[in-house]
Order: sequence, then structure tokens, then C-alpha cells
Amino acid sequence: MKKLIFILLFLSSQLFSQTVKTSKDFDIEIGTAFPVVDAPIKEYFYFNDEILSIKIGDEITVQKFNANSLDQKSRKEIANKKTLPRGFEHEEFVQVNGKVFEFYNVWDKPNETEQIFVQEISFGKMDLENNRRISKISGKVQSSMGKDKIDIYDSFDQSKFLMTYRRHPKVKSDKVNKDVIGMTVFDGDLKVIWEKEITMPYTEAMMDNLGYTVDSRGNAYLLARVRTGEKSHLELLQYNNSDEPKITEINAGGRYFPHGITLKEGKNGIIYCAGFYGEGRSANGVYVSVINARGEIENEQFHDIPLDIINQNVSERKQEKNEKKEDKGKEVGIYELGLDDIIVNEDGSFNLLGEVFYVKTTTTYSSKGGSRTTYTYNYLEMFMTKLTADGKISWMKKLPKSQKFSSSSSGGGFGFGGFTTSFKRSGPDLSYKYMSTGKDHYLLYLDNIKNINLPLNKYPETHMSGKGGFLTAYKINDASGDVSKLSLFDLKDVKGIPVFQFTTSRIIQPSDKEIILELYKKQKQDILLRINLK
Repeated sequence: MKKLIFILLFLSSQLFSQTVKTSKDFDIEIGTAFPVVDAPIKEYFYFNDEILSIKIGDEITVQKFNANSLDQKSRKEIANKKTLPRGFEHEEFVQVNGKVFEFYNVWDKPNETEQIFVQEISFGKMDLENNRRISKISGKVQSSMGKDKIDIYDSFDQSKFLMTYRRHPKVKSDKVNKDVIGMTVFDGDLKVIWEKEITMPYTEAMMDNLGYTVDSRGNAYLLARVRTGEKSHLELLQYNNSDEPKITEINAGGRYFPHGITLKEGKNGIIYCAGFYGEGRSANGVYVSVINARGEIENEQFHDIPLDIINQNVSERKQEKNEKKEDKGKEVGIYELGLDDIIVNEDGSFNLLGEVFYVKTTTTYSSKGGSRTTYTYNYLEMFMTKLTADGKISWMKKLPKSQKFSSSSSGGGFGFGGFTTSFKRSGPDLSYKYMSTGKDHYLLYLDNIKNINLPLNKYPETHMSGKGGFLTAYKINDASGDVSKLSLFDLKDVKGIPVFQFTTSRIIQPSDKEIILELYKKQKQDILLRINLK
């Protein structure tokens, strides 16, 4: 009886602090329609009241919009075959003020050479400029279908950038092969400061590379898990122009980090190290530490995720099982919660942001001997916590969400080791978009209409990809952690217009009071839509 009263009191207090607003609380504006551009890659950038859209398909289309009137100001088509090397494969965009830098790769097959290029696209000229090769690598590097050969990281002040790649292993055996990692550090104009290839100090079987970052002094950092026998520990490897790295061992209380741990620079050269620890497939807690300018580990802390947060929006049966496990001293956590980002604030406080994501595979067999394999991509609850500059928990929130996408194949199916990672990053209309106004955090996603007034003791109804949905946001107050759920609009009726082709990557945040996104309205026309946050 006491347990029942406690649960009811907890739920009533949580429901009291969580409110739901509808689209009536927002002002929606729609700009003049403009001709659609069909392209698999679409990215958006904002600077000085202008939006620059870069769309890469059979040609590169650069569009500039007035962010106030939502009208297209100019548009330029650039023929790939005439302006770019044969074999062009887009990698990443990086914006620095009024310039957008595009990284791309070209595989020189006759000479078996990987080449990495960068070019600039400015808001002013809207053209491809200063195209240059920044890396030439003899032999192959790891990729996913010819793409994703490099990763880019930036320092807190964007004065330095780090590009990394991993060479294709010379030996297939993890017990023998040592990874070779390429590192290049650039300044804010993407000019090379230093570059080198580094052979890892341990074999692949002994070492997992977990995260990278770069500081404003041009030092590159690699966080790795190192296994020695049955035990493992973390190591921080710091690289610069010197021949040998500085290696710092991080004990981390002997915890395991199968759910993500990474690095992020803050002000004054301080590096934050944070992630989710746990065993098996559940995240049980939050780990944080700080690496000072001398490379020393400070203020190492561990924060278990409370049972009442783990039990939020799960079935009563699951709640009872979790309570019994905890009573027996067993670990209880959030299933498949992965770390997405560390968000560092100006005052030294920081946030950890994550999402539950996993793929479920089901194979059925017919009486004729055929088979069909279905892959269900699950994008479930989000998780966010704020920590003070000295590593203490300010608040911790689990935010219910249920989104799914299914695909099937006949026969033997297909392997998707690299595919799922890419899909998670750029999924069609699933996952979420993080934004901040400084005072509040927003997590935007598509939701099922049945979840508008979801109580915290109920599991959300599932939104299936491609089935419309309501654009929804969780708003979390940075100071208090109070949560509001905001229903922005129905994709089937935005001021009388049905809209299509929603993806989170098409959302732009020009200021702390507005959100702009591009949507398809049919008749081969796109529109820009602004949501004014009152």
C-alpha cells in the first residue's frame, strides 16, 4: 500500500510539472512557394538574416533566402561534371560565419590513392571557390559505400578543426592488426597546421577508439578503451606536432561504457569527458570528468540514473521487475540508451543528450523454403541531464517517444553493420533535432496524435515513418529542468496546407524565438515555414 501511495504521489507531482501546449500558442508563417529541388543531400545554414541551402544531386543547387520574409532571393545551379573532379563524393559541411566549407573525397583508382578536398561556398557569391586538395593518402581508408571516410571535429571557439580517418587494416585479424589513424588539424580558414598518421599503441583486440576532439591550441585528443586480460580501462591520448603522444590513464572506477562516452572542449582549454556506463545493453548511470590544460583528470564523478526515471512510461509489469532487481542489488538501466552529444555552456555547466535506438531483425520462412527478413528501426525515448561546472547533477529527464521504420528483404537478407549508423544519423522523418535558446532546450520530433496529452504512467503510441504526424517538441527549462510538451502542427494541415518530406535535418534556428524549416507542398513546389515561439 505504501508503495502504491508513493507511485501515485510521484506521478501526480510529475504530471503537475509537465504541461501540454497546442499550436494555438504559436504563430506560424508561410513564405512564397518556389520550385522544388530533388536531391538526396540537403543542408541549411544561417547568417545575418539569410538562409543558404546547398543541395547535391545530379548538380549542386545553391539557394539563398531572406530569413525575415521567407522568400527565395537567388538560386544557382552548378554542374558537377564541369566543376568537380570525377568520382566526387560529398563528406561533410562545416560553417564558419559567412562561409560554408564542403569536404569531399575522390578515389584515384589507377594510382590507388584516397584524396580529400575542401571547397568554400560563401553567402555572398553562392559559388564554389578555393577548391583544394588537403590530403593525399596512398591506399584505402575505411568507408561506407565510398562515403563517410572522414570525421570533422571543432574546438569550442571554432578556431581549430580536426579531421580524422582510419586506414583500411593491413591484417584482418584483430589480434594482430594495429589501427592507423590519420589526423589533420586546421585553423579557422581550413589551412593545415599539422598532419600525421599514427599507429595505435595496441592491437584492435585490445583497443576501441571511443571519441575525438580538438582544443583551441591545436592539440588533438583520442579517448580509447584498453583491455588488458579480463580488465579494461580508459586512456586519453593527446597528439600534436611532437613525435610521441601524452597518454593519461582514466580508471573510471572500473566501469564499462558500451553506451557511449566521448570528449568535448569547453572554455579555457578544458576537455569534458562524459558518457553512459552500464553492463549488457542498458545504461545505468552518467559518468563525468574534466581534463585540465595540463592533461590531468579532475573531478571524476558517477551518477546512477534513479529508478523512478528508469520506470517512467514503462508497463507496471516492467516497473515491478525493475524494483525486484534493484532490491536484489542488480543493475537496472535504460535499454539501449546511446550518447549523442555533450553540450557545453558558457558558464561551464554542460548537458548530456542521448536517445534509445536499436534495430530488431525478424525472419519468417514460407512453406516453399523462401524467407523474408524484416528490419525494424526503433527510435525511442530521449534522455537529457544537466551537470554543473563541478560535475553535480542539476536535473535528469527521460522524455518518452516511440518512432519506428521497417524495411524487408527476401532471401538471405543483407548485413547492415555500417548502414545502421548512417541511418541513425540521417533517418527519414525519425529521431529528433536539438535546439537551445540559452534559457530553454528544445527536442523536436514527429509524434503520433494520440500522445498529445500522454501521462507519465503510459507508454506512448508509435509514430510510423511516412505516416504524417504532429511536429512536437519537449521544452526543458535550463535552470529548473521543468518540462513542457509542445504540439506545433499537423503535417496534414499547416494553415490549410498539407506538407510532406519532413526531416529533422531541414530545421533551422535563426534566433531563440523562431524555427524555420523547408517542406514540400506538392505541385513541384517547396515552402519555408516559420514557427514563432511566444
